Amino acid sequence: MVFVIQPSIILLAIGILVWMTLHPFIEAAEQTVIQKVVPFERQGRVFGLAQGIESAATPITAFLVGPLTHFYFIPFMTTGAGVALIGGWFGVGPDRGMALVFILAGVIGTVVTLLAFRSQAYQQLSKHFLSSEATTETKVVS
Repeated sequence: MVFVIQPSIILLAIGILVWMTLHPFIEAAEQTVIQKVVPFERQGRVFGLAQGIESAATPITAFLVGPLTHFYFIPFMTTGAGVALIGGWFGVGPDRGMALVFILAGVIGTVVTLLAFRSQAYQQLSKHFLSSEATTETKVVS
């Protein structure tokens, strides 16, 4: 969400490079947690549900965020109040409207993630993962 603050090909290249470098590790960590925590007999259903939820994000993006960007954020950053409010340092135009949506989505995603870390479900999952990891290490050493 940081690399779109200013329209710069260098910031874009750095942001994409960071994303392409970290994304495989994040996906691998997700798969590792599921494989360690979910019993083997249920893993297919859990992986299927996770894939279904991830696939559901595409229509939400297309039919909710797209029109919201087109009818609110792009005009906000071309002729609306955003030009006077943040246009001096953020820039103006349709591309800046889309960048603003990208930044807001990143902020919302970060806040939701931080709230999820505080949830009871995450605490239970973390304890279960750590206890199963300790059990696995004990079996390997024995």
